[in-house]
Amino acid sequence: MKKEKSVLRIILVVLSILAALCGAFAAVMLKIFRDTFLRKDPDPNEEFDPKTEECYVRYHRQKREALPKLNSLPMEQVEITADDGVTLRGRLYHVKDYNKKVVLACHGFHANGINDMARFVNMYERMGFDFLIISQRAHELSDGKYITFGVKEHRDGIRWARKIVDIYGDDVQIVLHGLSMGAATVLMMTGSSTLPPNVKCCIADSPYDNFEKEADHCFKGIIKYDPLRTLMVKTMSLLTTAADGFKLSDAAPIEAVKHATVPILFIHGTGDTFVPCYMGQADYEACCSEKEQLLIPGAAHVCSYTEAPEEYEEKFEGFCRKYI
Repeated sequence: MKKEKSVLRIILVVLSILAALCGAFAAVMLKIFRDTFLRKDPDPNEEFDPKTEECYVRYHRQKREALPKLNSLPMEQVEITADDGVTLRGRLYHVKDYNKKVVLACHGFHANGINDMARFVNMYERMGFDFLIISQRAHELSDGKYITFGVKEHRDGIRWARKIVDIYGDDVQIVLHGLSMGAATVLMMTGSSTLPPNVKCCIADSPYDNFEKEADHCFKGIIKYDPLRTLMVKTMSLLTTAADGFKLSDAAPIEAVKHATVPILFIHGTGDTFVPCYMGQADYEACCSEKEQLLIPGAAHVCSYTEAPEEYEEKFEGFCRKYI
């Protein structure tokens, strides 16, 4: 009898430990899910936080210095309704009357349109481009609860391109320009059979190749044990499927560019540790359309324009002029 009680006690202890570990794992995964896939406004004080890396201090300074020019341009707010009923909003800036050239500018994850895309205002204006800076779903001006890392965003982008055609007419020419998650968004747009023919080219700055791989890369910084990291990624994918109907692997620009129908310029910083340069390289190699590449030595994530603005602008302008 004593032996049976001892065995039962051991079983209960083991079960208690397993239950505690499962509970802790679930709590951690739910927190990561909330922090990653739910709306979160950027920190307005990041530029002045002493912990902020110098490259991002200069990134924000570059944006701040561009704001007076941006705010001097005529602007109208526009909105569309996404396929799933979410209301999306953006800011359309006009650089000249009767324009027929427009940039669709797509910001990155947990950023906003002004933070990421205002820096390019002088380049856009010099090229004679009006530009629509959108707020992606679950960001800033737009509605929506969940961020899907390109799965639903690229379908939103198709609707934004159609909105531009509605505003400017059937002869408008559109350039896609995206950073990070915005780059993934525009790359996935290029592989869509519903992409309007008005889209003439695409510039993708710092894209990942597949978000499942990107999630694994981010976890790798804190979890060295491969099976545990794989379990975390698969669990995260189950959560996103349950919450909003998409798997992490659905966010796959590398698959989209195999069917791309427009020329693409791929830009990446070789010092990018958040979305490693090899991911953008994989997208570039998989791309089936006309393509070019610009690598900025040592540049951190989405900081290629901060580190080498003249080289970035020269490549951007030269590429677009071939097709616009």
